[in-house]
Amino acid sequence: MKKIKLAFAVLCVLALVLTATATRLNAQAASFVGTWELTMTGGGHGGQGGQGGEGGNRGGGSGTQSLTITQEGDKFKVSHKTARGENAYGAAVSGNTISWTEVRQGRDGNTMNVDFKATLDGDTLTGTMGGGRFNREFTAKRSK
Repeated sequence: MKKIKLAFAVLCVLALVLTATATRLNAQAASFVGTWELTMTGGGHGGQGGQGGEGGNRGGGSGTQSLTITQEGDKFKVSHKTARGENAYGAAVSGNTISWTEVRQGRDGNTMNVDFKATLDGDTLTGTMGGGRFNREFTAKRSK
C-alpha cells in the first residue's frame, strides 16, 4: 500500500511539472500576440552592386507600417500593413523568436520571397528582413 501511495505521489508531481511547463511555454508564445508599430532601422545589400540596395528600398522602408500577430491554437499569423496594402502570412514561433516569409511582387512582375525573423524582448521586436540580394533591420514596438 505504501508503494502505491508513493507511486501516486510521484505521478501527481510529474503531472504538475508538465502542466506548469506547458503553461509557461504557451504564455511566452502568447506574448507575441498584439499590434506592433514597425520601423525600418537599417539597410543594405549583399555582395552585388546597387540593384540589391534598390530592392531593399522597394521593401516598404518608408511610411508607417504595422504588424498584427494573432494565434489560434498553436498556429500564428502575421498581418503586415504597409503603404502597398495589407497581407497575412503564417508564422513560426520558437522560444522568443518569430519568423515568417512574405511573398511580394517586384517591379518586373516577378514574385520574390522576403524572410522576416524577429526576437522578442518585452514590448519590442528586433529583427531582420531580406530577400534576394538585400536585407534590412527593423524594430517594432507594441502598440498601447
